[in-house]
Amino acid sequence: MLLKVRLMSNDSEMATVFRILRIFRILQMEDFIIAFSKLDNVFRASKGVLKATGLMAIIIWVGCGALFFIFEQNNPNWRECNESVPLRGNASIAELGCYDFDTVTACNEFYGEGMCRQTVFTNMPDSLYYTAVFLGGEWGVVDFTTLGRLVCIFLCVTGITLYAIPVGTFIESFGAIIGLGENS
Repeated sequence: MLLKVRLMSNDSEMATVFRILRIFRILQMEDFIIAFSKLDNVFRASKGVLKATGLMAIIIWVGCGALFFIFEQNNPNWRECNESVPLRGNASIAELGCYDFDTVTACNEFYGEGMCRQTVFTNMPDSLYYTAVFLGGEWGVVDFTTLGRLVCIFLCVTGITLYAIPVGTFIESFGAIIGLGENS
């Protein structure tokens, strides 16, 4: 029985070795398939534009993430309060609600620590995450302040532009590499 278990483990190890060899053969397919070398030539021809748009995308991502953090960190639309805290206050009895405070800190000072919390744009990594999602075209949260809306408009315009620049460069490079631009 022990011998059978050892043989099965050796078979598994041998299969793993052959799988690794197959992976190396796939990586060498560029020698056999012309399309991979053409694709490589397209990437090499577009290398400068890809670097420039990548750098611009990082700058816009971090800059807009910082702006969202600054403008939206106290937005009451993403505030949650304990059940004992009323959402809106009653002005006739001088009661303040969760959304009546300018900041989460002011709400917590009035009602007690931990009674109110902000759910979105609470720190810079959270802001960068949402900004990356926004640049991808998905808008998970949309109740922005006026300044946040301006950042959104900027992201929409620059996101389309940042996507169009490398795509246009790839199409132009494909045409040049394949020879579509030549008049025969």
